Amino acid sequence: MPRGAEPSPVRVGFSVPKKKFRNAVDRNRVKRLLREAWRLNKHLLYAAVAPEDHLHIFLIFTDNKLPETPAITVVVTNGLLKLAEQIGKQQQQKEL
Repeated sequence: MPRGAEPSPVRVGFSVPKKKFRNAVDRNRVKRLLREAWRLNKHLLYAAVAPEDHLHIFLIFTDNKLPETPAITVVVTNGLLKLAEQIGKQQQQKEL
């Protein structure tokens, strides 16, 4: 971690299987789209994670065809909202 950087409450990784996309250019494009969708929507999850907690997420792309940017954004956003909802439920259970 670089000096002066604050630790993030959420760490994320991305994977695109070589079996699905043989060309590295295609795999890198999908990972780039996933990273951009994460960057634009990570605030949805950051609001749900308590400051003292840490969360590690790994996104694996499993479709056979190259996605478009809006489709990836919708899927990542929906996944983050569902995850944030689950985290909220768990925190409510802790409080009880």
